[in-house]
Amino acid sequence: MTTNEKVCELIIKVKQGKLSQDKLKPEADLRNDLGMDSLDMSELLVLAEEAFNISVDIEKAQQVKTLAEMVAGIDQYRAV
Repeated sequence: MTTNEKVCELIIKVKQGKLSQDKLKPEADLRNDLGMDSLDMSELLVLAEEAFNISVDIEKAQQVKTLAEMVAGIDQYRAV
């Protein structure tokens, strides 16, 4: 499973199935296009840290806007 596929799976989990797979495009804005609020974003961060066995700087996480940025950030943390 790719990083992108796993992140999409986590987003769908956070949104409790209320989000269709076709909205999960790399350019999708997590907040505006996918409807993620601050609680959703916090839950997604925790799930991503557990799923990828990483620890993410909260300030950097708050700067992430799109799905592609999140995937790239996770890949960067995993490469360290």
